[in-house]
Amino acid sequence: MIGICVVIAISVGIAVFLISQQPKLVTENAYTNPPMDSMGMMHFHPSLTLVIDGKPAAVPAQIGIDPKMWQDHSLDSYGMQGMAPLHTHDTSGTIHVESYANRYYTFGQLLDIWGLNLSGYKQVTMTVNGQPVPDYQNYVLHDGDKIILSFNTK
Repeated sequence: MIGICVVIAISVGIAVFLISQQPKLVTENAYTNPPMDSMGMMHFHPSLTLVIDGKPAAVPAQIGIDPKMWQDHSLDSYGMQGMAPLHTHDTSGTIHVESYANRYYTFGQLLDIWGLNLSGYKQVTMTVNGQPVPDYQNYVLHDGDKIILSFNTK
């Protein structure tokens, strides 16, 4: 009886080990938020290139920091004092996602904080890492994303 238990225990151990060695399957839309850092912050950086009427345009500095560039305050409790959890520091296009909550943030939430309403513009398109994104409002931001947002004002 003890021999059978030992064989079963070893078999289960080997099976668990083999399963843990299999590559993890990740679906196309799967996303895990980055872990919190030692200061208790989620912190990562997508980048944004802005194209208006076919011409490169600077992403404004201080989105979510400067009161003139901070229109929506609904997420303020997740960011550091004086900053929205989605913000820019300069015109490089780097989006800072810095949050006390480990949660999803969307590109549309950045647009809301910024106060940029694209509903009246023609031909609004967005690509991320070279792939078209049909629903830019609900796109979940990821570390290292290369976002190109294009729209025409005419």
